[in-house]
Amino acid sequence: MSESSVVASAVNNPGGSAPMSLGARLRDRNPLPPGAFVVGLGLGLSGLATYVFFAITSRVLDPASYAAVGVLWSLLFAVGNGVMQPLEQEVARAVADRRARGIGAGPVIRKAVGIGAGFTLVLVLLGTLTHTWILDRLLDGRVELVVAFLVGLAAFAAGHLTRGTLSSHGRFGAYALFFATDGVARVVAAGVLGVAAVAAAGPYGLVLALAPFVGVVVALFGQRGLVVDGPPAAWGELTRALGWLLLGTVSLALVVQGGTIAVQVLAGSSDEAAAGVFLNGLQVARIPLFLFQAVLASLLPRLSQLAGAGDLDHFGRSLRRLVRTIVAIGAVATVVAVLAGPAVVSAVFGSAEVLGPFDMGLLAGTFVLIMVAICLDQALIALSGHRLMAIGWAGALAVLVGVIAATSGLEDVFLRVELGLLAAAVSALVWMAGSLAVRTSRHPEVVPVSLAEAAAETPLQD
Repeated sequence: MSESSVVASAVNNPGGSAPMSLGARLRDRNPLPPGAFVVGLGLGLSGLATYVFFAITSRVLDPASYAAVGVLWSLLFAVGNGVMQPLEQEVARAVADRRARGIGAGPVIRKAVGIGAGFTLVLVLLGTLTHTWILDRLLDGRVELVVAFLVGLAAFAAGHLTRGTLSSHGRFGAYALFFATDGVARVVAAGVLGVAAVAAAGPYGLVLALAPFVGVVVALFGQRGLVVDGPPAAWGELTRALGWLLLGTVSLALVVQGGTIAVQVLAGSSDEAAAGVFLNGLQVARIPLFLFQAVLASLLPRLSQLAGAGDLDHFGRSLRRLVRTIVAIGAVATVVAVLAGPAVVSAVFGSAEVLGPFDMGLLAGTFVLIMVAICLDQALIALSGHRLMAIGWAGALAVLVGVIAATSGLEDVFLRVELGLLAAAVSALVWMAGSLAVRTSRHPEVVPVSLAEAAAETPLQD
């Protein structure tokens, strides 16, 4: 409604309803679903906190210890986030569905807690049984970091269950508060350890493992009416797409975080600092990806709404416009990474050894492609294409491993991993684009996606 029409309405209908205020008109025209801004803000603060945490840690620990902490973080994200994120998504969907029908969601949440506990127990048992062959090797034989990893799995389970419950109830302020608190807790604890001149890797690893518990406590403080009793919940309410979601999110998490882990394995004892050097470069190269995740929480509900209405023309235009924006911003970010990336890494992390301009540019360009692939996989999910999304990322992970293995003749470990990541990104992008073209031509029945579900799909939440 224009300003003149508001005035005309007030003059011609003095007894009618009051004209909308400017703030009300802006909210009415806002294309983002309610809560999207605060969710994006929370995710942004969490991402910033990650950079600050590693900036502090890199200045306190020796290179080998810092690399081990970096690998711990990558493992926690790839395994904890990858496995528990699908559970968050299913909780968000199932609880939101019950609430829309006026049915108490308590039984669903209690079943989800049981599933989360079961997942955690299985992962902890596997980690304990295989730590000699896997965790000890990846974490430089540091028992305290192995313990931190196992504790962190429970923390990630609690965090995802909390987030799924909060978002499904529309408590997006508390949802965002979880991210902010988790991030701030990491930074404050690392700062205290740094001031106290603690130079052992173990305490910093425990900070990463325990911070989500702090986020859970703060986010849930004062919350009421989350677990309302209702009819018994069947397992099918929570496991409808859980298998495909698990495959997709774990594969994506390993592609995004697997570079650091791969460098640790390939470099071995010959270069104990290599994983830390790679992690620092990776963190700076993918800054646009961290910023992009704030957009994802509002992208999926919008695409789902358009697909559900059968408006595939608008669906396609919205998607193409976003992809063009990502490519344009990504091109600039890649050039900046080549010209200034090494200097930025050195300034932020205080590291004497950094990746070179070519490595930084290659990583930045790769993550631009990954951003586009993620954008397309969100469109697939909006078209109920979870299976296609999962297959695409599983295939990309297989390509990553295959290229790293096939380039064993190269002495440059960083280049081997970078080429693997690039090939994985191209593979995922081609698959998602092809699958999306087929999916839109068939235009299947679409299940609308809420902001609660979309927030749980965000791939870089921690």
